[in-house]
Amino acid sequence: MPYPMSSQAYLDRRTVTGETAEAIKAEMESIIAGKNATWEIKNLHRKSWTGMDIKYKPFHLAWEIDPDHKLSRTCAASYRQFFGKEPGYDYWDFSTNAVTPVSMGIPSIGFGPGIYKLAHCPNENCAIEKILEACGFYITLINNL
Repeated sequence: MPYPMSSQAYLDRRTVTGETAEAIKAEMESIIAGKNATWEIKNLHRKSWTGMDIKYKPFHLAWEIDPDHKLSRTCAASYRQFFGKEPGYDYWDFSTNAVTPVSMGIPSIGFGPGIYKLAHCPNENCAIEKILEACGFYITLINNL
């Protein structure tokens, strides 16, 4: 029975707050230590909606915003003002495009209508009422900033 000369595996390794790039690289090196293996973070090649070719390195450290940050406090106050109740907080186990502004030192908070587990899935859906409520919150937040 013939065996392949080589193989590849794609690993989607998520990060947690406090991890460093160096620690993650050391972990990956320890996984392949003593094996005939290598690892790398490969560039992705995509085409934008305008047709522009994009080269992208998909490596982002996890991030969080301090609950005492001005943006956090203003978001919470705006939520209370618009919805009339305390905000509920949830942990998102996925990434967002906020990794870009966060990597540039721009504080960011995720908020949106709908069930986040359905985002970008074939059965994604969101009640129009929830979209309108989110818009109302965004307007309240903008006015309070």
